[in-house]
Amino acid sequence: MSSVSLLRQLILEEAYLREGGLKLSPEKRDMLAQLTPAVVNTAVEIYTALIDQWNLYLESVGEKPVRAMRPVGSVSYYQQDMLQGSDASYGDIDYLVAFPSEFEGKEFDRRRDDRRVTSKYENLFVRFLNERRPDTVDIDETLRGSTPLMVMLRLPNGQLVQVDTVVTFPRYSGWMEGRYTPEHGIKGYTIGNLYKALGDYLVMSISTEGVIVRSKMGQRVPSRFSRSKGVETENISTSIQTFLRDIAKYIIGSEEINEDPLLRNNPGVDPQNVTIAGLASGIKGLALTLGNHGVYSSDEMLRTILSNYESGLRKNVESKRSRFIDDESYQKLLKLNALVLQKVTNEFGA
Repeated sequence: MSSVSLLRQLILEEAYLREGGLKLSPEKRDMLAQLTPAVVNTAVEIYTALIDQWNLYLESVGEKPVRAMRPVGSVSYYQQDMLQGSDASYGDIDYLVAFPSEFEGKEFDRRRDDRRVTSKYENLFVRFLNERRPDTVDIDETLRGSTPLMVMLRLPNGQLVQVDTVVTFPRYSGWMEGRYTPEHGIKGYTIGNLYKALGDYLVMSISTEGVIVRSKMGQRVPSRFSRSKGVETENISTSIQTFLRDIAKYIIGSEEINEDPLLRNNPGVDPQNVTIAGLASGIKGLALTLGNHGVYSSDEMLRTILSNYESGLRKNVESKRSRFIDDESYQKLLKLNALVLQKVTNEFGA
């Protein structure tokens, strides 16, 4: 392998390690395509055609179809980047796919049923690959590792691209479209840590399924106690557009609340215009609203969330440094952390 090819391989491996994990065997890694907007466009066309083929197979064996929704994560804006002639290069491709579910029981049982459906459809996907042998898939590499839903596709030029299937379900698929979309041009972990900092303060989970509250004897408890005796699980919002307002109503215990203008104008996140500043402004509106009702000290709430956000950003970058990235990349991430932290600080008025 030439020195140029080796360097390119190392860059690609670094990108996959940063984002979500590369399952391709080492001897094939020089076949990986660089994920430019044009390459992502081709890969998405191949992937959605593959899902269409899988749905025909599912119909033939009497199973309900899945629904390919959209790319999320770092490639959310690939079409915009392509139209603008951007030289963007992405770490990986995440594609949101809704699996069928009609379960209407309690939250704890519903989550267990989601796991059952996911396992079932993973097995159906393996059967589809083995029986239909689609030529756009490197089947051996796709079946490597922990899940076949990390799909290794073959591009027309023979190069390979990994597309990670992000499983969701109809009840919260709309939530996931926004929750897994970062601000354009800014790495997703930056806004992800802001959701987490808010959730940690309120003792709620603001993740893949909406806003989840676990409580025991009327007191919210961390997610690590979800399987403990007497702990009840409740989903209080699956609307990414209004989840901050929904949190306020839940904590205050009323549908009629004295809503701060900041919360009124930023009740959640607009999936078509995701910004860290917008989320931070909504969080401040939530804090002021809760302060108006005497639930929390808004100043203390914002200070703690900001501190937790800074800590989360730092831990994320240190984790990446310990795995692969060089000092130049590390310094770039530190600058990014400082940039987004200042955005949140400005919105909080700290």
